[in-house]
Amino acid sequence: MAARLPGIVTRLAEAPRALAGLAIIGIFLLHPLTDFGKSTFTLLPKLEGLAYDARLKLTLPNTGDPQVVIIDIDEASLQRLGRWPWSRDKLAKLTTQLFERYGARAIGFDILFAEPDLSSGIAVLDNLREGELKANPAFAASLARLRPRLDFDARFADAIRGRPVVLAMAFPVEAETQGVLPPPLFAEADIAGKLIRIDPEHGFVSALPALTEAAAASGHVDPFYDPDNQVRRVPMVKRYGAGYYPALSLAVVRTVVEAKRVTPHFDSERTLDALDVGGLTVPVDEYGMALIPFRGKSKTFRFVPASDVLDGSLPQNAFPGAIALVGTSAKGLKDLRPTPLDPDFAGVEIHANLIAGMLNGDVKSIPARANAIEALVMIPAGLLALFALPYRRPLLNALGVVTLAAIVIALNFALWIRWSYVIPVATTLLMLAVLFAWNMLAGFLREGAAIRKLSTMFGEYVPPERVAQMRESGERFSMEGDSRELTVLFCDVRNFTALSENLAPRSLSAMLNAYLTTMTELIHEHRHGTIDKYVGDSIMAFWGAPEPNPEHARGAVEAALAMQSRMPQLTQAFARRGWPAFSIGIGINTGTMSIGDMGSAFRKAYTVLGDAVNLASRLESLTKEYGVGIIVGENTARAMPDYAWREIDRVRVVGKATPVTIYEPMGPAASAEVDVELASHRRALASYRERDFDAAEAGFAALAAAHPSTALYAYFRTRCALYRSSPPPSAWEGAMVFATK
Repeated sequence: MAARLPGIVTRLAEAPRALAGLAIIGIFLLHPLTDFGKSTFTLLPKLEGLAYDARLKLTLPNTGDPQVVIIDIDEASLQRLGRWPWSRDKLAKLTTQLFERYGARAIGFDILFAEPDLSSGIAVLDNLREGELKANPAFAASLARLRPRLDFDARFADAIRGRPVVLAMAFPVEAETQGVLPPPLFAEADIAGKLIRIDPEHGFVSALPALTEAAAASGHVDPFYDPDNQVRRVPMVKRYGAGYYPALSLAVVRTVVEAKRVTPHFDSERTLDALDVGGLTVPVDEYGMALIPFRGKSKTFRFVPASDVLDGSLPQNAFPGAIALVGTSAKGLKDLRPTPLDPDFAGVEIHANLIAGMLNGDVKSIPARANAIEALVMIPAGLLALFALPYRRPLLNALGVVTLAAIVIALNFALWIRWSYVIPVATTLLMLAVLFAWNMLAGFLREGAAIRKLSTMFGEYVPPERVAQMRESGERFSMEGDSRELTVLFCDVRNFTALSENLAPRSLSAMLNAYLTTMTELIHEHRHGTIDKYVGDSIMAFWGAPEPNPEHARGAVEAALAMQSRMPQLTQAFARRGWPAFSIGIGINTGTMSIGDMGSAFRKAYTVLGDAVNLASRLESLTKEYGVGIIVGENTARAMPDYAWREIDRVRVVGKATPVTIYEPMGPAASAEVDVELASHRRALASYRERDFDAAEAGFAALAAAHPSTALYAYFRTRCALYRSSPPPSAWEGAMVFATK
């Protein structure tokens, strides 16, 4: 249980970030799961439209379909045959040409014929017959004889009667009616108890009654605009009164496949999800909308100028068995729609795409449970982004979010390609982006807090650049009490009391500050030493905390050697300022110590305690006794077998019952001359411990003569003389006992 506490504490510390992240996920889930979310987050449908467009463009076949040809009342045809509207005798001729000369299978007119054609002048003649020429039987007889030739609406009706021709109708916003409606696909009574979210229309405009009666079917040509004003879908059925009426494309397909009826299909929740047209399934949503299965950009389908059809300039049977859609691409006739593929997409080609898609089974489906599927994707993706990614590492977090987004896109694309399902994806991707931004912000805030915390905890013990390194390491640092193996260093100025008495307070302070600054820099530079405290002229430092450092012993010894090396240069600089020269003694020891934030409720300090620390302090005191600059304990020397060491003595200090062997570091490598010196020293020391004080004294005397600057040899020579005159007790272990600190 204790081992799990740090992880639990970490998670509790991250609770605000996690709660905010969960709130973000919850807010985004409102969009697919609630009507409130759909009405509130108006940006999301626009983003979803862009995501749909991207998938659409990546999967376009970019080929037309020979089953559908567009008879285009284009600019060239208008120039050749005159301005629109054309007389309906021309349209009658066009119809006849399409069926009899070119082999069309069916015709769909994307043109409203709501007004009678008066271009023949028959209305004027009728007025004359009823007015000024009412008494002229010859005129009445001539008019009766000419009427079949002058009634262009009747001629057009005759041309389409009995043929698979579908006319256009519309449901305008205004509450007006014009013409007559064809029979509905189905009525309210046919779908009792089922759910179709189609609002009723308030008016309609259809072809003239004679034309509607003569046509095989009629279908509406109303576009539908998404929130970004793009046409991506078409209402396949519209409701007026108690009846439901088809789109032009659906009416054409029904006519072509000779389906007696169109049957609405409902899912298990009684919600509209498809229309059955003679065995063809047309996916729609609960609003009766079908996505347009675009095959390419504008004019991907075959466009044939209407003038070429009328003048017979095309080869006979130019498009046998094809469905001919009559419409316009002329800008002046205002039947161009903004689509994701082209801002000026002919409305007639939208019908062509739908007809080809229905016949080929290419209409994408928006499942009734699309929102639930979206939510099921959002939840694990959001939780992974929130909890699984390393939010304090921006690059890894970004890579993780990109990977998650790629997986979401890949799954979504697979549903699009394999099953023709359109599942919303933009909300999920936006949620991941927001979570990434939140993670980055939380990481930044946490990082700032961590920097401030580290600076507060360790700023007075380690330099600022080291605080930054500690932060970048990603490790957790604490001031809580701990026990570990460390190396501690004590450094003291020799005879500081006497020095201080001869200096003015201001000079003493300046000298001490300069000295401590130089020594501290060297401690910091060598394997990240940590300053424990300054006590007057004394320095206490340690290695191995707060950052773990397996080379803590080496860091302390290297720093001590550097400190002693710097002293001559430092004293020269001090002399130039009139300050006295001085020397320092350094004691080092390695061992298990207690480390942490220790002190009272009023003041604490990050420090080390323990027997190993006390021994280092005692060793520093012994440097003056032995006349050496540095003394290290045996554990420190043992940790650095590659160094050359001069064994100084075995000592028993205050607080230690067991003697310890102490050493002086000679550097990382010894010269041949130093090797000879150390070998001679070891022999003399062995004689000393074997009570052969004559041999020992002779050995130390020879060493002192050869190395007069090494005070240690003179020290042992004096001790040998002392023991020769006053031998140590029989239980003597060769250790020197020091009863004072």
